[in-house]
Amino acid sequence: MSEASIVAEGLRFPEGPTWRPDGSVAVVEMQGEALSVVAPDGGVTVLGDCGGAPNGSALGASGELYVANNGGLSAEGRGFWHAPRQIPGCVQRVEPDGTVTAVSGDLPGPSPHRPNDLCFGPDGTLYVSDSANWEDLPDVAAGHVVALGPDGAVLGALEVPAMPNGLAFGPDGRLYVAQSLTRRVLAVDVHGGTFGTPEKVLTLPGGMPDGLCFDAAGRLYVCGSVGRAVFTYVGGELAETLATGEGTQPTNCCVGGDGRLHVTDARTGRLVAFDLGVDPLPLHTGSVGVSAGSPAGARPLG
Repeated sequence: MSEASIVAEGLRFPEGPTWRPDGSVAVVEMQGEALSVVAPDGGVTVLGDCGGAPNGSALGASGELYVANNGGLSAEGRGFWHAPRQIPGCVQRVEPDGTVTAVSGDLPGPSPHRPNDLCFGPDGTLYVSDSANWEDLPDVAAGHVVALGPDGAVLGALEVPAMPNGLAFGPDGRLYVAQSLTRRVLAVDVHGGTFGTPEKVLTLPGGMPDGLCFDAAGRLYVCGSVGRAVFTYVGGELAETLATGEGTQPTNCCVGGDGRLHVTDARTGRLVAFDLGVDPLPLHTGSVGVSAGSPAGARPLG
């Protein structure tokens, strides 16, 4: 059984890890309202002051980072934490100098919009999950997976009920979507704003699927969130369970160039790593600029 080592501590409800070419890992701190960078030696530096509650991150073509900001909400025990600086849910672009700008326009469906995770597709389209009003689970609305073009405009959207969450493209070219409230992971063919029909790939044995990622061999890693484990799948079959321990709440993961699976444990405030000796699946990148109708509310750090 693989055991995790601690990479960094003291993070404020971390999510959305992204491996960077210099060996650092970008993480969002939901309750810190920030995008931070964890150096290889474990040092943590705040890069972008995002406001709201940054929920996921993705690397852009020129080294910038994109953040799915749900506007100011995270889970806290049996209740919810609300950000001191509430903003409209949006996608933000964080420059290498820390400048933060909203780059998405109006998102489809009723508000509140709760952008959760994001990733680029093979053609440079940015895909974002909008989990809808998950603070009201008995009456949660259908969410969406939204395709954004280079100008931040919505190219198309797929309605997904029961809280669409983590996103990742697989080696088969399909977009994989965690559907948290059904414990399922779906896969869908997509190009630009045109979506196919989602197919159920797997159902988690415990917990709720949150973030997910692939390695170069095609293994799929799914964070079980309240299940306190990361589940590894090969060809849709459960191959290994990586326990994260009591009180951890693993939210998302990425495979680094160092051969390790990096996992954010929200409740302990840690970034941990499992030394699995695997290679990352090369990620697609793209660039999204500032759109004219973007909501305000984010600002540069300092």
